[in-house]
Amino acid sequence: MNRRSFVKQSALIGMGMMAGGKAMAAETASTREIAMFTKSLEKLSFDELAAAIAPLGVAGLEAPLRKGGHIEPAQMVDRLPAFVEALAKKNLSVLIMASSIDQVDKEGLAEKQLRAAAKAGIKRYRLQHLKYDLSKPLKPQIANFKAQLKDLAELNKAIGIQGLYQNHRGNNYVGGPIWDMVGMLEEIDVKHLGMAFDFAHASVEGANAWEMNFHHAQPHIGAVFFKDYKLVGKKWEACPIGEGVVNPLSGKLVSKLPNHIPISIHIEYVNGDDIVTKMVEATKNDLATVKKWLG
Repeated sequence: MNRRSFVKQSALIGMGMMAGGKAMAAETASTREIAMFTKSLEKLSFDELAAAIAPLGVAGLEAPLRKGGHIEPAQMVDRLPAFVEALAKKNLSVLIMASSIDQVDKEGLAEKQLRAAAKAGIKRYRLQHLKYDLSKPLKPQIANFKAQLKDLAELNKAIGIQGLYQNHRGNNYVGGPIWDMVGMLEEIDVKHLGMAFDFAHASVEGANAWEMNFHHAQPHIGAVFFKDYKLVGKKWEACPIGEGVVNPLSGKLVSKLPNHIPISIHIEYVNGDDIVTKMVEATKNDLATVKKWLG
């Protein structure tokens, strides 16, 4: 092979590798599972819920299976199979169960719920938020919460399900500043208990530090949540994604996470009559924005 042929062939191979790389990146972006948080649709029947969400093209739901949700905790064992079956008819699944669970309780209700969820094929659940008592020293509380989460992680491991703790804005929310929750999770395998990193809450609490906090939390991230807030006067109000404080860079950061880590879209700015139509339309728009940010 002469030098000219070698250079030509090398160029062709390089172009092929570049094309393959782009195709792989596109495949990764397109195959990451995306869920819709269905808090606003809790009054629908199981079949109505599935029918409303199916046209969106999402993989499934972040479903509130908690107090006041689609299924009450005490009814999980009896009603969950029908819920999962209704979704399956529309090629949907429960990607994340939003729960009322925050500890291993003596009554065993948490274990019953988690075993029922795992049996139904649910792989992840979101914990109920923990809160600090600001009238007492924080250090002992952090130690207690760490032990509480460690016990829950052990239960998750035994059952085969992953717990997720969402960072939430608020002066007494555990995990609000990110750093405290990362410290609590240091000795826990993310496969058993990790974080659902919420970019909106992280941006409200750390307008200039959200990206640093994301990188600090990254080893513990098991899911990411997208929604947005804007400041109206002195009050934070929910708004469509891209109209508030959440930076589009968040999408590029998520695109570098392992592909098995799902996304959940939260819509909190829709209310009033005809809620189903409004929610579906809002989700379409926010979903398009997130996909654009992912690249």
